Amino acid sequence: MLENGPLFSADDILKIHVTIDPDSLYAMYLEENWYEDHEYPAQVVFEGVFGSVSLNLIGLRFRGNTSRDKVKKSFKLSLNAFVPGQKFEEVEKLNLNAEVNDPSMMRSRLVWDLFKDKNIPSPRSNHVELYINGDYYGLYHNTEHIDDEFVDAWFGNKSGNLYKCTYPADLNFISNNPDDYKVAPWDNRTYDLKTNESLDDYSDLAEFIGFLNQSSDADLECDFSQYFNVYNYLKIAAIDVLTGNWDGYMYNQNNFYLYHNPLTGKFEYIPYDLDNTWGIDWVDRDWSDRDIYQWSQGSNNRPLYDRVMDVPDFRNIFSWHMRDVLDELYYTPAHQTAIENLQDFIMASALADGYRPLDYEWSEDDFLNAITQAAGGHVDFGIFPFANARKNSALDQLENINIAPVIWDVKENFSDFPSVLHIRAILDGPQAQSAVFNWSVDGITQNSLSINVTQSEYIFDINLPDGSENLQYNISVTGTEGLSRNAFCESRTITLHQNAPTLVINEVMSSNSSTIADEHGDFDDWIELYNYGSVPINLSGLYLSDNNSSPLKWALPNMTLQPGDFMLVWADSDIAQGQLHTNFNISTGGETIYLFRQSGNVLQHIDQIALPSLPTDYAFGRAQDASLPWILFWFPTPGASNQGSSDVADFERMDKFLTLYPNPTNGALQLGRVVPFVLTDLSGRTLAQITSDHIDMSPYAGGTYVLRAEGRSYKIIKVE
Repeated sequence: MLENGPLFSADDILKIHVTIDPDSLYAMYLEENWYEDHEYPAQVVFEGVFGSVSLNLIGLRFRGNTSRDKVKKSFKLSLNAFVPGQKFEEVEKLNLNAEVNDPSMMRSRLVWDLFKDKNIPSPRSNHVELYINGDYYGLYHNTEHIDDEFVDAWFGNKSGNLYKCTYPADLNFISNNPDDYKVAPWDNRTYDLKTNESLDDYSDLAEFIGFLNQSSDADLECDFSQYFNVYNYLKIAAIDVLTGNWDGYMYNQNNFYLYHNPLTGKFEYIPYDLDNTWGIDWVDRDWSDRDIYQWSQGSNNRPLYDRVMDVPDFRNIFSWHMRDVLDELYYTPAHQTAIENLQDFIMASALADGYRPLDYEWSEDDFLNAITQAAGGHVDFGIFPFANARKNSALDQLENINIAPVIWDVKENFSDFPSVLHIRAILDGPQAQSAVFNWSVDGITQNSLSINVTQSEYIFDINLPDGSENLQYNISVTGTEGLSRNAFCESRTITLHQNAPTLVINEVMSSNSSTIADEHGDFDDWIELYNYGSVPINLSGLYLSDNNSSPLKWALPNMTLQPGDFMLVWADSDIAQGQLHTNFNISTGGETIYLFRQSGNVLQHIDQIALPSLPTDYAFGRAQDASLPWILFWFPTPGASNQGSSDVADFERMDKFLTLYPNPTNGALQLGRVVPFVLTDLSGRTLAQITSDHIDMSPYAGGTYVLRAEGRSYKIIKVE
């Protein structure tokens, strides 16, 4: 769970002071400009218990869709609009929502608080006062923007595809052609890609939607959790129903994000825009007693909700979460007190807001009574009456079920492979009592491993027999009521050595300043792959990773590597640059790089290399292509045979290497200490032979030179 931090503090009403050129502010408010997304330069000061923080150049514009014609506007503050990378508390953009629909000005925040209590990836939020050019523009709901920074904070990466899904995003199957999901019935795409825009590749979304709609009931039950974090979604669905959120996916095919997490290979569902909740209604429905298992619009198909509800086990887990939220969080005495305290907390700021009454003629009494009374028009309930009615009807509709603990995720950790494989299981749902690891190696059943479960995560350390080729395993977990569940419908298989493709990691560079540039002219980290066999290898289904518990981190492209061919993959965390650019960098301090193949439920370990800390422009490679040992090259051979390397660095004494800086250079090159050395060109011709702690490279032409000192060779790049 992310901490609120000062920007989203629940204990402080942050003051946001925006200063903008009056002519720009006037232009923003011209009716012909309401729906423009032009960002006007402004300055902002954040004032709170932490003091004040100023940012001199940000972007200010209106935000929202149907709300831009309102008198009280909603705003987006883009802190990085004119200063790339500018942030406050690791946040680049803020959504300041006017909440004009809601006389309480609390409904959105109350839903976000429930999501936070259930540790659902969702925006942080609080209330703020907004001032523009010294004038009080009112109380606003400050909601964290969902972008690459958001997914990085929640999921530990930001290289996957993030889709903003708006009406009519029903997730129904269109075709197998990814481009067919780039539909844009209005100005924006229904599934609007917000990261990796230059690639514009919707293949992952098409595959996900295809499986969701076309898989059999049995395959959906067994395999859907490999495509989608269905267990988090079941919690979200329960909270959506209990808060009457009809403007999200389940009813209105609207207002959600999907993030394809490369660390897990799964899509994550992220909710947003929650003001139409707690009894606010624009479509003439009573959301307080609608069937919790039939929330979608009649015959209008919502496969993500409808198909999940048709799977008995998913439906039962949904029911368990529904009861858990009702018992522990929803409209309990503590919940009621928290709502009343929040109203008291924001009261002075809300009643001083001169813009609050202008759109729907909300009076002071409408705010003061919003917890207990309807306000007419589209506000059919006060917050408490809605929650009370919804809780009672939900309890009446809830099916009486007991379920086994849920195995939320299983991760294989290859950090000590091939001698040991660590397998971590993460639990959710009812309290577990015990877990059993059932396994076999090469078809021979091994003794089961049993543990008592006292926490939500546990690890099995599996000692692999020498020479083993296949591991099959499953995990069974039993709850306090005696109900059990397996992690997988069919045991998961990890192929350790058998029938591996003739592909190896052949050479790696973790700090490339001048050795070889990619197609964009960048000097990036690189990984060389080599097909040492006699047949072509299609790379589809193969993965590279620098994370021992996320083997499917980066998928190799669907292309073929011919026998004897080498291929460079650029490890630059910039997949937008092309299909041979990964979503990770290589640590200069050393780390392990893995090569895997995935086919169905079978994960195959192909190769791995534990990299040491490498000097800049040195490579770590196989002394002979596709063979051991690994050695350090002072003269790398990217895209070519390692046998062509003319000099091998003394790896055992690497810590005694000279420190050469700056390298490349166009002037003096510092050596770190006084040594006798010889400078030669690549032909071996001696250019200088002196004792010093530096050498002046300015007399020499641009190119590559060799400095020999203390029995070692160093590559020097002279730039013009």
